[in-house]
Amino acid sequence: MLRQTKAVASSVLIAFLLMMEGASSAHAGTKLPDPVKAGVAEQLFRLDCGRSLANDESVWTPGENAGRSIEFSSTCWLIRHGSDWLLWDTGVPESAFNDPKGWSTLPKLIVYHLDKTLTDQLAEIGLKPGDIGRVAVSHTHGDHIGNVNLFPNAAVLMQRAEYSWIHSPNGSNENVNQLMALARKLLGTPKNLQLVDGDTDVYGDGSVVLISTPGHTPGSQALLVHLKNSGFVILSGDVVHLEGNFERSIVPSLNTNNQESVASMNKIRKLIETYKAKLFINHDKKQSDQLKLIPAFYN
Repeated sequence: MLRQTKAVASSVLIAFLLMMEGASSAHAGTKLPDPVKAGVAEQLFRLDCGRSLANDESVWTPGENAGRSIEFSSTCWLIRHGSDWLLWDTGVPESAFNDPKGWSTLPKLIVYHLDKTLTDQLAEIGLKPGDIGRVAVSHTHGDHIGNVNLFPNAAVLMQRAEYSWIHSPNGSNENVNQLMALARKLLGTPKNLQLVDGDTDVYGDGSVVLISTPGHTPGSQALLVHLKNSGFVILSGDVVHLEGNFERSIVPSLNTNNQESVASMNKIRKLIETYKAKLFINHDKKQSDQLKLIPAFYN
């Protein structure tokens, strides 16, 4: 009986320590940071994570531009916080590098090309994939999680709602079902998966905060980053694809929930106002082409 009691106590202690370990790495449920008192991350690097050509812009601008092609950028971001490195999204799979046929999530609609690998770009600043401590994913579409498997030892941060969604039964939109199936394949089973619920302060100092923005997918998120000289920056994820869409609250047809999409755009507008933040829109190629590229950085 005594041995049994000790075993139970030991199990409880282990569970508590594991819980505390997870809690120390991501502070879910905390309030958004005070703009004046928020800590800072040291560096923010943009990485080229692919480019794509879609054959029907109206998928992203319903009712407009039917049959017109559009080129998108795919951007990943690398953040240095003290001795820790956090990668925001992982882009198009490296297997697509220099492949003239490209790679696709939805072959009838869009084709992605990769001109630079993540591995090579990290090497430009002396890093290897094993140096990345955290990988945070905006959502699970293939062009955002294509290289998660390059970071098997990193903590993978995503919204619990997103993980639950890709493992749920198929719905009525076959394109969305196809994206979910690809997400399950590319994500696999990360050994250090950290599921969060809502806005989450990654380091507990207000410098890097996951912002829940459902609508594009049920567990989409953006990232609020505070830098000493550049101030606050919001990395959009896919809460919006184009500056024009953001200005007019246009919701792409592939989004899973229109009402949530508009609410999330409004949430980002409020954050921009509160933090005097810049919004870096992941897929807006016109904007992305004007931003610094690794090894250059924002600080």
